[in-house]
Amino acid sequence: MNIAARLRREQITSGAINLVLSAAFFFGVFGVSDRPLRFAAPDNFALDFLPQAAAMALMSSLVPLLVVSASLRKAVRRSGGGLFIARTVLVVVSAGLASAAALAAFCLFGPWREIGWSLALAVKLIYGSGLGVAGTTFALTRLFAHRGSEKA
Repeated sequence: MNIAARLRREQITSGAINLVLSAAFFFGVFGVSDRPLRFAAPDNFALDFLPQAAAMALMSSLVPLLVVSASLRKAVRRSGGGLFIARTVLVVVSAGLASAAALAAFCLFGPWREIGWSLALAVKLIYGSGLGVAGTTFALTRLFAHRGSEKA
């Protein structure tokens, strides 16, 4: 298996899926009407980064790990199987939540009180997609490192 090609394919897939999910959740939470969104109440745009980060980080690490580890059974056994996957996912989710907390703090304590709807959508799409790619990259790079026989 060409690890670099596999990693790239999973990164693209994760980025695209998280982009679509971010859009769907954005429209579900904030609607489709073009209006300014408040960082704090009543819209709570800043705090919405936390559930987004938790969901995106979880799925961007867990799903690729399970899919790829199925084809690398030897690597998963050698690396501790379920415990390896749980630890890796925990690290990705923790990092995602930390990044969300930093963004939320910036939004809440920064000089602005609201953001335009279109800009808010763009921010959410870029953040969700970027977090998805980062989570997948970390998780699979760690898995491939435990495999040890090939380099990415």
